[in-house]
Amino acid sequence: MNKTITLLLFQLFTCTIFAQTDSIPASKSESRANKIINSRKELLSSFLLEDPAGAGLWMDSLSRLEDHLYAGLIWDERWLLYYWTESYGTLLAEVSTFNEQQRAIQSWKIQPPKDSLFEWIDITLNERKYDLFGSIRNAFLNEEEKAFTTLLLEYLLRLNHEEEEWAARLEAFETRYPSSSYNSFIRSIKPFIQKPSKHALGISGGFQAGNWTDQLERNIGAPYAMQFDLYYWSRRWTYLFDVSFSGPFIRRDIPVKNVIWPEEDPTSFSTFGLQIGYDVINRPKIRVYPSIGGGFGVLKPTEPEEDEDPLPEYYDYFKFREFHIAAALTTDIKLFTQNNTDWNSPKGSYHGIRLKLGWNKLNFGKKNEYLRGELLYLSVHYNLFAIIPQP
Repeated sequence: MNKTITLLLFQLFTCTIFAQTDSIPASKSESRANKIINSRKELLSSFLLEDPAGAGLWMDSLSRLEDHLYAGLIWDERWLLYYWTESYGTLLAEVSTFNEQQRAIQSWKIQPPKDSLFEWIDITLNERKYDLFGSIRNAFLNEEEKAFTTLLLEYLLRLNHEEEEWAARLEAFETRYPSSSYNSFIRSIKPFIQKPSKHALGISGGFQAGNWTDQLERNIGAPYAMQFDLYYWSRRWTYLFDVSFSGPFIRRDIPVKNVIWPEEDPTSFSTFGLQIGYDVINRPKIRVYPSIGGGFGVLKPTEPEEDEDPLPEYYDYFKFREFHIAAALTTDIKLFTQNNTDWNSPKGSYHGIRLKLGWNKLNFGKKNEYLRGELLYLSVHYNLFAIIPQP
C-alpha cells in the first residue's frame, strides 16, 4: 500500500515538472481582454530585452487568445516581429493566404488596446532596416521569396514613398512570377496609377485688361473684362474656345443714323472666339503656346433691369456685330502638378496661373467709323489642366 501511494505521488510530481508552462496567466476569472493587455505588455518587455524566445512564447499566447471577437496582434505587428526573429518561413506561409477578406475580418474584431508595442517595433526595425535587408539576402530563401520578402518589408516600414516607382516594382514582380502565391497580396497593396494619354481638357478664368487702338481708343473707355477659356489639348495642339464680357462707357457722343449714342452711356461688349495653338515650350514648370483663330464681337447698350425704364427705341441702331481674326500668346505657370492621388487625374495634370497676351482685329469700323480700331489685351487666369487617362 505504501509503495502504491509513493508511486502515485512520484508520477504526479513528474507530470508537474514536465508539463508545458503556459505564458498566459492561469486565473480563470481574468477576462480575455485583460489577458490580451497583459500578454502584450510581456511581449513588449521581451522585445525591449532582445529576447526572441520569450517574444515567441508571448506571440503564441496572443495567437491562442485571439478568436472571432478579439484580436491579439494586428497583422503588421506580427509580421514585423517575424522579421525581427527571422521567422521567414512562418511569415511567407501566413502572407500567402492573407487577402482582402482576411484583412477585413481582422478589422471587424475588437482591436488590441492602445499601447506602445507597434511604435517600439516600428522604430527599432526602421533603425535596423539595412541589417534586415542583409539578413534577407543571406537567408535560405529562393529568389522569388527573397524578392517578395524585400518588397513586403519596404511596405511594412513605409519605404515606398514614390508611388509610380513602387507600382512599377510590384508589377515587375507579378510579371516575373505570374503564378506566385504572393500575387494576391501584391495586387492588394499595389497603388492605382492612372496612365496618362496624350489628350487633356482644361478650363481657366480670370481678369482681362485691354487697350483700344485708333478711333475706339478715343470714343470707348478701357475694356476691363472677365474672360474664360475652355480647351482641348492633344499631342501639343490646343483647340480653344474663349469668351469675354465687359462694360466700357462711351467717352464722347457717337452719331449713328442721325441719332446720338450719348457720352457716359454704359455698354455691353462681349467676344466669342475659336483658336488653335501649338506648344513651343512644355516643361515641368511652364508651358507656352501661340495661337491663332477667329472670333465674333458684340457691342451694344446694356440691358435694363426689370425695375428700370426700357431703352429708347432708337437704341436698336447701336447694336454692332462683327467677325474678326484673333491671335494670342499664352503662358501657363504650373504651380501645382499632379501627384497621381490628387483630384483623380494622371501625372501631367496641373493647375496654376495663366498669362495671356492677345490681339483681336475688330471690324466695328465697317459699321461706324467712330468704332474703327483693334483690341490688345492682357489676361491673368487661374488655370486647371487635366490629362485624360488611358482607357
